Amino acid sequence: MSAMHWLWLGAIALMLLSLVVLLPPLLAEAPLPASDPDEALRRLYQAQLAELKLERSGGRMSETDHVQAVEELQRRLLRELDRPRASVAWRQSPWLRRGSALLLAVLLPVAAFALYLQVGDPKAAAQLAQEQPDAHGDGVGDTQVQAMVDGLARRLEEQPQNLPGWVMLARSYETLELFDAAAQAYRRALQEARRSAMDEEVQARLWADLADALASAQGGDLDGEAGKAIKQALMLRPDQPKALALAGSAAVRHGKLDEAQKNWQALLRQLEPGSDMALRVQDDLLKLEALASEDSSSITAKTAAASKSRLSGELRWAASKANPSEPDRLTKAQVFVVARADGHPRPVAVLRLPATSLPAHFTLGPENLLDPAVSLSSFPELRLQARVSLDGQAMPRAGDIYSQSFSVTPGSSNLLLELNPAF
Repeated sequence: MSAMHWLWLGAIALMLLSLVVLLPPLLAEAPLPASDPDEALRRLYQAQLAELKLERSGGRMSETDHVQAVEELQRRLLRELDRPRASVAWRQSPWLRRGSALLLAVLLPVAAFALYLQVGDPKAAAQLAQEQPDAHGDGVGDTQVQAMVDGLARRLEEQPQNLPGWVMLARSYETLELFDAAAQAYRRALQEARRSAMDEEVQARLWADLADALASAQGGDLDGEAGKAIKQALMLRPDQPKALALAGSAAVRHGKLDEAQKNWQALLRQLEPGSDMALRVQDDLLKLEALASEDSSSITAKTAAASKSRLSGELRWAASKANPSEPDRLTKAQVFVVARADGHPRPVAVLRLPATSLPAHFTLGPENLLDPAVSLSSFPELRLQARVSLDGQAMPRAGDIYSQSFSVTPGSSNLLLELNPAF
């Protein structure tokens, strides 16, 4: 049997199960009420009236409030007593119950099928039935989800003024980890929100969602377009929760601990005390306080350690070879500054920059390491050399131009590398 057959069999089975649950109570003989419902209402009225008297005698209710409460209670009793007992008559009439059961048995399948034709996509189901799954059925769920998301995207192109639809599409893309597509959908949602003059709270939330999607698409980078989206959200609503959380994270990355603390404290004031989110924000604030309270000696030690993890100096052409190649040959040329260690099969750190930028200042640091687990300070001595690749290739080739090669200690500065075809 094809997938289409299983789809319809499943729908029919669910329909029959619904009828099995709903029809027996309608067809069963209903017992007569054990007591007069009006008498029960009167007893309830007497009990509530007694409670009002107790509150009045105890001084918890004024005379005026007591009179109003009694009048309201009397009106409610009269309304209940005057209400027709249609439900009792219906339960006691077998023809009414059987007619209702028959009507339900007919209308429920018809209504379900009509609803499917209205909001469903029969063409998508037929297309899905034609797809051939692999031997183990792997990936079928993802294919179905992708097909539904693509169908939603097509409908939104035909109905671009559907703001909730754009938001749903963006969040669907986020679920599929298609963050660039999610960001584009959030932009369309923002466009529609501005066109329809939605309130600032809605627009601020959309800006924050856009910032989150952009950051996810850029590997967690909260600068650039993501940073601009965060600022837009906070301009509209300075208390927007997601924007405050993202702004705090961005501030931490830039070392602005006071700004991060301010944003996260504003976020914490909006959260329910003791909730998971509140506890996480409190934990982040404690970490900020620990960072801010480090003594100066610790900071100095870290600065010294960081300085030993860098090499810096000047890179230039040798004086006698100020222009070793024609200018057009340097258009694609790249300079590679390489630090090596004895006994290490691959370079420890590599810096790449265009040859047209020479002379230039260079710095080799943690960001240039080929293996982040190995620091420049891990070696007592390094060999430093620069190489110019005229075709921009990283692998050495004949015709490359080199500087002198010499030993340096980690943390050295004011180094000089001169490129000379003679080397």
